[in-house]
Amino acid sequence: MLTRNASIYIAAQFGSRFANSFLTTAVRYELLEVGGVAKFASATLANQIARALMQQVSGLLSANYPLKRLYVLGEASNLLLVLALVPVLYGGTSALMVVNVGLGLSQAFTQPVAKSMPPAVVSPDHLAVLNSWNLTSDKVGRNLAPLAYTLMSSISGFGAAIWFSMPLFVLLAATTDACSQRCRFFLGCDEADARGERPAA
Repeated sequence: MLTRNASIYIAAQFGSRFANSFLTTAVRYELLEVGGVAKFASATLANQIARALMQQVSGLLSANYPLKRLYVLGEASNLLLVLALVPVLYGGTSALMVVNVGLGLSQAFTQPVAKSMPPAVVSPDHLAVLNSWNLTSDKVGRNLAPLAYTLMSSISGFGAAIWFSMPLFVLLAATTDACSQRCRFFLGCDEADARGERPAA
């Protein structure tokens, strides 16, 4: 059975993957519509190159800096990218390419950080179960997001997707940060609960 901390971590992972995939799909569809196939292909290539470079940097940072701060920083950067898309709603399209690359950087930054978290979330005996749920939530979020965007855009358009993404990323960052403040980024929280104690804030 998953502990409370593990459940929060899984929910955060699902939310992170869903939100990033949702916004990435929105930006790419809009790029295809306003810029054509050539611009869409260029954006996809730039996204993949940015991801490959950032994953190396993220791996180094996650080994030397607090995971909680890095993870919350990654989610906060996504909110800034959403805000950068607001001018697109009023006719400006130049931000689409920049945000597309930024989303690739953000996802590549948060993934290695998130993958380093499980040992701080549960005891070694429960790592296999947590990793299995983590993989499942990742795949579900990644596959559900394009469907959700297609439905929303067909009903309300691209603008609705942008406004929907703002509270989504705020909620995601706040949930992760609130848990980390309560439990010193999950570490030892389950054991402290069992003893009726709490790690110092």
